[in-house]
Amino acid sequence: MRPDRLEPWGFAMLPRPWLAPALTFVLAGACLLDNARAGDPAPRTMRILVLGPDEKPMPGAKIHAAIWARDPAKGNRDYTCDADGRIEVELPRQVRILRLWVNVPAHVGLFAQWWPDQQPADGAIPEEYTFRLTKGKRIGGTIKNEDGEPIEGAKVEVVLSHPAGAEARNRPYPNSWLATDADARITDASGHWSLDNAPDAADLDFRVRLTHPDYVCDSVWGKLQTNQNVSKQSFLDGTATIVMPRGIVLSGFVVDEDLKKVPGAVVVWGDIPASTSRSQETRTDENGRYRFPPLSAGPVDVTVIATGWAPEQQKIDLAEGHSHVHFQLKRGKTMRIRFVDRAGQPLSGVSVGIAEWHGGKALYNYEHAIVLGTQIPNQADENGVFEWRWAPADAVTYTFYHQKHQATKAVVPLVADNNEHEITLPVGGEKDR
Repeated sequence: MRPDRLEPWGFAMLPRPWLAPALTFVLAGACLLDNARAGDPAPRTMRILVLGPDEKPMPGAKIHAAIWARDPAKGNRDYTCDADGRIEVELPRQVRILRLWVNVPAHVGLFAQWWPDQQPADGAIPEEYTFRLTKGKRIGGTIKNEDGEPIEGAKVEVVLSHPAGAEARNRPYPNSWLATDADARITDASGHWSLDNAPDAADLDFRVRLTHPDYVCDSVWGKLQTNQNVSKQSFLDGTATIVMPRGIVLSGFVVDEDLKKVPGAVVVWGDIPASTSRSQETRTDENGRYRFPPLSAGPVDVTVIATGWAPEQQKIDLAEGHSHVHFQLKRGKTMRIRFVDRAGQPLSGVSVGIAEWHGGKALYNYEHAIVLGTQIPNQADENGVFEWRWAPADAVTYTFYHQKHQATKAVVPLVADNNEHEITLPVGGEKDR
């Protein structure tokens, strides 16, 4: 998990990978709307020094910088300290938020941020800043299955859990991301894993996320360890043991009205396409077959989205003997919406989002690197017309937004009936009626 995926307003939030990259892009885009203007301060640099526990420079220290700015900037960038433990971070003219992460193997990584709007007392960015690193503590444990056998090849990701707002109140603060993404640990033949960059702080706890293709994975950070009452002390002792259940593999086929296989359909389990831990969706293969990794027994919603066919959803009580579920899709209906302003003039380019369907968010039309594309339209054309020709026959709740005119409308439930729905959006600060 890249550290810049933290939400700007959620200082200490755990990762939300299905939203964060898009959020970073949107915020960066919003902040970069204005080019440099007369009177703006000139670009500058911030000098960073990294010292070790002995107060000596740490050459080779890695620093990641994330910048939200008003004028065009370099955004996210990685640096490596020179032989004197120094780097210079390039800053744009007007910085809205600056975040820095420093990491050195076997040391506690540090995070510091400057956000003038949220830190009025000390949000000004200094010309120089020094990070002082301390040695990290080793933590670890063992991953086993329900028979007590070690699980080799389990991916173990670890983050810090700390008091809300702690990163905003303290500068610097221990880096939340101890071992994620490419830095995750993989269990050995004995099921063991460890890391050596953990801080020694009473107010901090550890949350692990476990994944393995043959076992039930963590659906949220720390779920398995919490359910099994694994203590913080056991991680510090290296005795933490977490059991990964084998679970049940859910699979089946998707066909159309004529019983022809439907390849490339998006199949989602649960209420959202991606949780805080992992993707909850897959695509059907060339034979229209889908297969999920092992899931926990119990009720689960499964949603199928295939271009040209109405979305379909089934509620399943997943259990041994009831793990093969098939879908036959029907032809959809046309959802046609015409957007106009108060004067009845067309509004082109209105963004249309799917907020809810069947009480959940498994049906979606946003585009993002961490979810599969559904090909459901998400914008009105130049004539102010939005058309989705394979919508479901029941109500879908939508949201509407027009950036140029700052036109918005709250969530609106509509039913596709092959007729045209006209939606009036307020513009230029008008209030919706």
